[in-house]
Amino acid sequence: MSNVISVSDLGSCEVGNRDDRLGLNPNKHTNLHRISLDARKRVEHLIRIQKEHNQLKAQFYKDRGALEAKYEKLYQPLYDKRHNIVNAIGVTTDSETATTNQEEKEIPNFWFYALKAFTTINRWIKDYDEGALKHLENIKWLRTDNLKVFKLEEIIGTEIEWYSKNRLKKHRTGSRRSFFNLFSPPEVHNDYKDLKLKYKLQGNYLIGSIIRNDIIPRAVLWFTGEAKLEQMIEIASRHSCFLNSLSLDVQKHVDHLRNIQKDHDGLRAQFYLERAELEAEYQKVYNNMYNERYLIVNGVVEADKVTNDSEAVNQGVDAPEQSAEKGVPNFWLHALVNHELLDAEINIRDGEALKYLTDIKWLRKEDPKGFILEFCFNKNPFFKNSVLTKTYQLPDEDETILHKAIGIEIEWYPENCLTKECESFFNFFNPLQIDIKAEKEFIEDMRRDYYIGSTIRNEIIPVLFYGM
Repeated sequence: MSNVISVSDLGSCEVGNRDDRLGLNPNKHTNLHRISLDARKRVEHLIRIQKEHNQLKAQFYKDRGALEAKYEKLYQPLYDKRHNIVNAIGVTTDSETATTNQEEKEIPNFWFYALKAFTTINRWIKDYDEGALKHLENIKWLRTDNLKVFKLEEIIGTEIEWYSKNRLKKHRTGSRRSFFNLFSPPEVHNDYKDLKLKYKLQGNYLIGSIIRNDIIPRAVLWFTGEAKLEQMIEIASRHSCFLNSLSLDVQKHVDHLRNIQKDHDGLRAQFYLERAELEAEYQKVYNNMYNERYLIVNGVVEADKVTNDSEAVNQGVDAPEQSAEKGVPNFWLHALVNHELLDAEINIRDGEALKYLTDIKWLRKEDPKGFILEFCFNKNPFFKNSVLTKTYQLPDEDETILHKAIGIEIEWYPENCLTKECESFFNFFNPLQIDIKAEKEFIEDMRRDYYIGSTIRNEIIPVLFYGM
């Protein structure tokens, strides 16, 4: 069985909500107000680089949005054809007549089975949801003008006007779990501090992302069971029985849908190619900025002597020992603990080891797809490794399925092992076996692991300075 778990399963976790992970981390802001004037000047230079980085990233989002919009226009006629076939609008086969019943022409329960085929969505759908979902005619997604770049602080839902006798979310003892809870507008404010609520919203958003990125574009393949992964054999078997029970005319409509899907997949492959080229173009410029940050942070050169080509980094120059006179002391430690999620994961002893951290990088992985995090360390009294890595394999282009998380064995010095019989940030580097049938407690570990990795890649690395 392939160990595959949907990323949305990893989005509703209690990261950092343990008693020994207080938000008032003693590492946080330690000595920031005491750094030398020279170090402050270096930080000011990093802030200027950050502004350039942010402008570049804004342009990237604009260019990527334009590319997505271009292909969305090409997809739409195919989605319209699919909608018409599924709902028997203006389509017939040779054997169908004017007297053929409308329901006999339609493809029954198309969207219901498409949703049920995706393991994560299937978990959200309860028995009492199924009757309502069988009335589903179409699923669409629209780009909103006012939310060009998403934040997990707000998810906009819809207030469902239930018939009183058939309210699926209501229970004798109050609300109950239902797929339709996805549409409940959560009451959230921009300044909220509840981490549990944030992770709940993260899970909600990721379910929406699966529907947008996986279900809508590949609905035909989910409906027929052809999009199944190895762990979906049971679901695929049920689909096979259902498909065989369809009339010959409806099966012809399904074959037509398969042809439309092939046209769509050809367009989508071209989109992924163009998007990858765009991302690579911008990543080259980002990397120059990150190299410049490395040189300044580690005191390889002074801020006013940094060159754009960052030769010292490219030639593998080792960072000197940290001191008050060179670089920005404890840069990465402060960057990590100034993020509320990671602050809750780092204890005092971890902080001592993280003071030796000289750089954090991420690399795109193509075969299999995914990304690698690299934590680079100076020589230190805690472990022998100079680089700690964490690899995530994501077989889906849109990163909605986590296939594998690969850690590294840390070569601890026995007297300074931080993970022995205690919680530690460095447990993040332990190999993680993905198992969709794992116990709830282990699912929580998987959720926390992937969310931490994504946060480091998407939020920590792109920030070129820490708050003063």
